[in-house]
This record gives sequence, structure tokens and C-alpha cells, in this order.
Amino acid sequence: VRDLNRRYKASVVHYTAKASKFVVNGNPIQSNKNKPTYVILDSGCSGMSVSEDLYNNRYAQARLNKEKSLWGNVTIAFQTLAGDEVVLTAKKPFTTSLDNKTLSKYKGNIIVLGLAFLDGLATTIDIGEGKLQFSK
Repeated sequence: VRDLNRRYKASVVHYTAKASKFVVNGNPIQSNKNKPTYVILDSGCSGMSVSEDLYNNRYAQARLNKEKSLWGNVTIAFQTLAGDEVVLTAKKPFTTSLDNKTLSKYKGNIIVLGLAFLDGLATTIDIGEGKLQFSK
């Protein structure tokens, strides 16, 4: 939960996880194996923001596949500490690219997920334990 704050001295504490899967329109988005992809959950964001590398990879993939929608059906998965998989999805989330200069100190890709991925879910936050729980 506090990984980005503790490790990289981020200015705020966000709930974060390492993405285990990032799929758009049925196509997995590959990132560099040496660079983990961090998912930041931000209820102040309406859609999604992604690192420039991920955005550019997705753009190239969509052009190659002649897809009509760049960010149609988006699925992001990550593992809990207990080993369970959490899967969040959104249809056509408003998506922007994050500036690499802003993220240069992070040793990985960043995906900021907003309300489009939390719609229809009850979110419970335990500040004391630093835990976040989703339920339908």
C-alpha cells in the first residue's frame, strides 16, 4: 500500500498494487519484464492514466490490429497478499498518457485507475491496517 511513498518518497500515500495482467480489447499489453507495472487507485481520477511507454505500446498495437477503439474494454488484474486475484474492468475509460519526466524516479510503469474501474463496487478502506477491499 505504501510502496511508492516509502520507496520513492512520493508526496502522498496511495493504494497501489503490482499489475499481473493488463488487457485492452482482448490483447495483453506487454511491458518490459525488468520494469514492474504499478497500479494506483485514485478516486479523484475519472478514467485512467498510463505511463508513456504503455500508451505508445498500446497505440502501436491498435494500429497494427486496425482496431476502431484504442481503449475499448480494459482489464487490469493484480494479486492480493493472500494470493487472490483482483480484476477491475472498464469500458472506454477516458485515458491519458503520463509524462515520463514526472515518473522518471520510478523504476516501473504506472497505471492510475479512477472511478470508471470502481463503478458498481463497494470499496472499504481500513486506514489503520492499510488495506483496501472491493465487493459487489
